[in-house]
Amino acid sequence: MVSGVEGASARAGSAPWIEAEGLEDRLARADAPEAHKAFARDLARDGLAIIDLGAELLDLCRRIDAETGHHFESGAVRVHDAWRRCPAIREVATHPEILARLALAYGREPFPFQSLNFHRGSQQDIHADTLHFDAEPAGFMCGVWLALEDVRPEAGPLVYYPGSHRLPVLTMAGAGAADGTTTSANYNELYGPAILRRLAEGGFEPRLAMLRKGQVAVWAANLAHGGSKIVDPDETRRSLVLHYYFDDCVYYTPMLSTQARQARRLPADIATGGWRWPRREGRRVGVPVKQLAAAIAYRLTRHTPRF
Repeated sequence: MVSGVEGASARAGSAPWIEAEGLEDRLARADAPEAHKAFARDLARDGLAIIDLGAELLDLCRRIDAETGHHFESGAVRVHDAWRRCPAIREVATHPEILARLALAYGREPFPFQSLNFHRGSQQDIHADTLHFDAEPAGFMCGVWLALEDVRPEAGPLVYYPGSHRLPVLTMAGAGAADGTTTSANYNELYGPAILRRLAEGGFEPRLAMLRKGQVAVWAANLAHGGSKIVDPDETRRSLVLHYYFDDCVYYTPMLSTQARQARRLPADIATGGWRWPRREGRRVGVPVKQLAAAIAYRLTRHTPRF
């Protein structure tokens, strides 16, 4: 059930509420707190919105640090899918306040499928997640970033371009790559310069996300963002990144797709420890046997406590 929205009619929508006409009418009819509605408006306007639950997440921040810190002692730059061994990450990923806001903003039920932990700033090039994760219908994916400590300017804060989520989705073909020829080399050579040109031509200005410990930033899939430069190498920027899909969608990786073949995904479901089958209008769609086998192998080789 989609909490605070219009039930079955919400599921039939072909676009997230924050990207569709009539957002204000839908919010007016929704049985949801004003704070949730304000979140949806901010996300629709800027492509990034802040969730501040006060001190509620501070203990979870402490527990995440305690449960994942040993990875960074061994030199890890980032930790992929630590939710499988870290109960505190699962608690954040399935926090009812986060899920309720996402359900209201998108008009479908969200589910978290990936986690990434960072000890320092990523310094990642400017990009939009729509090249790496997307869905059919388009736009039903978002990123969630939890600050595990106060973010300082010298630590390489998250940088984003407000409003850039409204730009047309930039594909590798749009960046100049021939169909089916994407590699890490031409991604670096073509995609980065192309998205920066678009931002400059559109007059978009960067903004730093200076979050306090326990605050959460949510960004739309097509928002241009990255990691700013680390000025002080001794500064940490401990953080948790979560990615969410929404129900009744086909999930795929655009960068690996071609005109003839959609590189479908079988995403994990952090809430259950299993995975979510892609669906189109309620009906399950197929995934490549290789993808299914890889998902099963990954599940069997990773320790996931029972839920």
